[in-house]
Amino acid sequence: MTRRLDVSLAQLEITPLAPTENGERMLEVATTEAQAGAKLIVLPELCNTGYVEPLAPGQGFSPGIASHADYAERLYAAAATPDGPLIQALSTLANRFRCHLVTGLALRSDSRPGVLYNASLLLGPDNLRTCYAKVHLWHNEKLYFTPGSLLPITDISVGRLGMQICYDIRFPEITRCLALGGAELITSVWASFRHDDDPIEDEGLFRHRAFTRAQENGVFFLSCNRAGSQGEMRFMGHSLVARPDGRILAALDHEREGTLRTTLDLDEVAAYRMSTGILNDRRPDLYRALVEPEPLP
Repeated sequence: MTRRLDVSLAQLEITPLAPTENGERMLEVATTEAQAGAKLIVLPELCNTGYVEPLAPGQGFSPGIASHADYAERLYAAAATPDGPLIQALSTLANRFRCHLVTGLALRSDSRPGVLYNASLLLGPDNLRTCYAKVHLWHNEKLYFTPGSLLPITDISVGRLGMQICYDIRFPEITRCLALGGAELITSVWASFRHDDDPIEDEGLFRHRAFTRAQENGVFFLSCNRAGSQGEMRFMGHSLVARPDGRILAALDHEREGTLRTTLDLDEVAAYRMSTGILNDRRPDLYRALVEPEPLP
């Protein structure tokens, strides 16, 4: 029996530090896609708060923000709580439509006051909940977020799903570990931007990255980026889905808000891996010495 999965990647504009407005938009879009038949809906990185400020080292804050401490307080206030109304509403939606939802969130720790995670949250039917906290924090993210230490993989009935966030893609070990753990599809949520006045240096940037991670591991790679602008920066969109052999299944070739809809055939994962031997032909006995830590002097 063919294992098919209808997916939607929502390339949203996000309003900085406006969790109520952003939450309403997330629920609106997710409801529309669920009603259209999507069984997996993916939303970008830090959907509830927008990306952290300053967006890049050396830049300033948005008007009205006085300092890093001021911004940190506002970010914490805007972040979701594990038992808060936003996550409860998204979970209710997933239960109602018997679908799965992956969204990027600024998320408070449920046990350590003052600790925030840049998280990717998977919600599904029967109150399924899996949280991945971003392991590799980019530049100023380190000022506000605590890095995660787990790489969860979740069975979503038609296949096994792993998650990563933005900068994680530059570390191939993450995708490989997820594939070795059984993941057949991997969601990558982004808030990737460029200076508003600068052209895109490489129109195929997101295609190259998704192609590589998909083909290396024989996984479907779902790359969902933000749209819109924040301060002097413009988010680059170009959300896409790569097949296990790296070929692009579907893509949005623009920076505007929009939704990408497509269907995955999860049987392609085993077919590609069997035809190439991509996982069986590994030689971890040789690699092990290269990743062992150097002894301290």
